[in-house]
Amino acid sequence: MIDLSIIIVNLNNSKLLKECIASIYQSTHKITFEIILSDNGSTDDSVQMVKTSFPQVKVIENGENLGFSKANNQGLKIAAGRYQMLLKIPKSEPVAQNF
Repeated sequence: MIDLSIIIVNLNNSKLLKECIASIYQSTHKITFEIILSDNGSTDDSVQMVKTSFPQVKVIENGENLGFSKANNQGLKIAAGRYQMLLKIPKSEPVAQNF
């Protein structure tokens, strides 16, 4: 059994999506996991980028923006992991703050 299913909801944020998925693969070693992308009708290259760069990711292609909850529910329906983690790619890159 897979330990963790990581469900990512995305809409038109290919750059951060690529960084997010790459980071998961680079830093997750002691558990088995799967990544499920639920794409809410992106018009950029998000879906194609994932299919090309990360062919092991399961991709759900929605023709329109179904919202965060419904997109997550789609991923949860096909998740095989003992545990599930929900991720949302932000609409823009976080702003660095000086503390």
